[in-house]
Amino acid sequence: MAASLTRPPSEGAGGRRSVSFLRGAPPVLARGRGLRCLKLSLTSVFVPKTGLVTVAGCHLQDAQDRDRVSTRCNRIGKKMGPSIGQATEDVNKAEKGQVLVAENNLCRQYEEKVRPCIDLIDSLRALGVEQDLALPAIAVIGDQSSGKSSVLEALSGVALPRGSGIVTRCPLVLKLKKLRPEEEWRGKVSYLDIEEDISDASKVEEEIRKAQNYIAGDGLGIQDELISLEVSCPEVPDLTLIDLPGITRVPVGNQPADIGRQIKRLIRKYIQKEETINLVVVPSNVDIATTEALSMANEVDPEGDRTIGILTKPDLVDKGTEDKVVDVVQNLVCHLKKGYMIVKCRGQQDIQENLCLTEALQREKAFFEDHPQFRVLLEARKATVPCLAERLSEELIAHICKSLPLLENKIKDLHQKTTDELQKFGMDIPEDDSEKMFFLIEKINAFNLDINAVVDGEESVGTEGSRLFAKLRRQFQLWSSMIEKHFSKGFDGLQKEIWKFENQHRGRELPGFVNYRTFEKIIKKELQALEEPAVDMLHQTTDMVRAAFTDVSEKNFTEFFNLYKTTKNKIEDIRSDQEEAAEKAIRTHFQMEQIVYCQDQAYRGALQKIREEEAKKEKQKKVFQSSETTAMAEILQHLNAYCQEVHSRISTHIPLIIQYYVLQLFGQRLQNAMLQLLQEKENCTWLLKERSDTSEKRKFLKERLTRLGQARRQLAKFPG
Repeated sequence: MAASLTRPPSEGAGGRRSVSFLRGAPPVLARGRGLRCLKLSLTSVFVPKTGLVTVAGCHLQDAQDRDRVSTRCNRIGKKMGPSIGQATEDVNKAEKGQVLVAENNLCRQYEEKVRPCIDLIDSLRALGVEQDLALPAIAVIGDQSSGKSSVLEALSGVALPRGSGIVTRCPLVLKLKKLRPEEEWRGKVSYLDIEEDISDASKVEEEIRKAQNYIAGDGLGIQDELISLEVSCPEVPDLTLIDLPGITRVPVGNQPADIGRQIKRLIRKYIQKEETINLVVVPSNVDIATTEALSMANEVDPEGDRTIGILTKPDLVDKGTEDKVVDVVQNLVCHLKKGYMIVKCRGQQDIQENLCLTEALQREKAFFEDHPQFRVLLEARKATVPCLAERLSEELIAHICKSLPLLENKIKDLHQKTTDELQKFGMDIPEDDSEKMFFLIEKINAFNLDINAVVDGEESVGTEGSRLFAKLRRQFQLWSSMIEKHFSKGFDGLQKEIWKFENQHRGRELPGFVNYRTFEKIIKKELQALEEPAVDMLHQTTDMVRAAFTDVSEKNFTEFFNLYKTTKNKIEDIRSDQEEAAEKAIRTHFQMEQIVYCQDQAYRGALQKIREEEAKKEKQKKVFQSSETTAMAEILQHLNAYCQEVHSRISTHIPLIIQYYVLQLFGQRLQNAMLQLLQEKENCTWLLKERSDTSEKRKFLKERLTRLGQARRQLAKFPG
């Protein structure tokens, strides 16, 4: 549509006239959307005798607009005099100067802010950090024949593999890098350990097919291995996308029967990550609510917080249904918080006619400008590939900036966790026999030091754990409480039994004298009832010690199957011996307790204290007691006094026996047994034989630690 000159019928103050240049609909203000939409403020020029002619704030969409305006100005200059022609030339110079300034400012902004963000994430992805943590990304998904490849071609400016069936057989990381106008196109494809530089854009499709065949074979299967395609040229946006295989339902040819399930699994692997923006490509001529791609995106992002819908093939929409497409793009049908865009890319016929991508973009713009229903989408900057590129760049940059602090913390935490895990696996086993022996000595010494720490109650435990001695102390406290409750409960119901003993065994003693035989029999009976609970406590504590020593063995030897198994066997053998010895000592102690004995001074002190307490109680009650009642009270006082001393004795001595036999001696014997292994030099290699997966795990942890360390250095250098 050509620019037109309009002259308003009225004149301004002072006889001045106003001349405006308009192109189609009223111009739209530029909103920081790049160089494609520039607002240029033009100057006013006074023309003698004819008044003041104003070239009013034209909004020049592109270079063609500026050329049209310049041509029309020159024509006006010829008609209205040389002054206006000169003025137009001045305006053109000013315009060019503003364009250059804007271009320089924008380039500087890209170099300082935009490009470093994307380069940082690309460098982390190149390091392999995505194996460990999710990185900010835009994943492109769509049903087969949705126009996904066409969109990526339009964004990248290069031809990608096309055809029927599955075309994208491996995830493709498409890295687009905007260069300065004077720089030349260059590309690079990387996969596995292969890296190929590309100097001709027409070779990209061939290289991608070659990479896919190398990774996934010559059939139609898919693989998870990434292919990286880097395209650098002045015409592309700064953007990184991950292209995923198109969704299919029915296998064809020699495809696996479950190819549909495989593809969905691969797609979910990417789109379910919170760090991923999902770009869902849907043809305009289908019911958007029934598309598999949007359904999958909705499963992992039900609120639509990180999903953008892209409608393709608007030229195939049935006549009369255009308004429905507009409603979808205006977010009135299936709501997404990030909304929708619509593009028209090259079709199969365009490709057969060798329509270049540049001409395709021009035709796309003309299509939306001339379309009565879709024009409004172009005005809202929701249509055309350039608007899509700009929108995606903005989304990716914002997403990266938002994710960086959390990503940095995750990398730091995983680096520390990997370091700790690698320390558990230790160093690689030496090849030399003498070095192997030194290696075994170091491992056994480390084990013995850890056993010492457990025995001494100084082992390291996590925030949720507790030391072995803390667990044993709780057992010993329960033992003491049980003794106290046993004596208290036992004596409360002893009165009938005491009378029975008294009637059976009382001799010539006068009333009021305590019968010692009654006292002795009751004491022996009550103490004998505590023997089995003491043995039960021994078994419980022995199990705790065995578990603690086994944990130490697992911590030090888990990667050496034979050494770990040998250590476990020794722990079991020594445990059995020590538990048996401890049980024998406990039973011996209870046999000794059948001898009723206590130091006179200690017994008198305990008895005196009990009598004083009883006297206070009787004084408060002021009740007269018979001689029988007095005798009963007397014998109970003696029983309580003796049991206080016994309680103090066995509540301490039984735990001492257990500590000595099943902690101290157990630990010492285990350490000596481990040192004895060093005498069997011929078994050194056998003992240090690793589990089948240990060396691979160690290698994996080393590689992860290396890439996470490099990632932390990259993040530390990032200026943002």
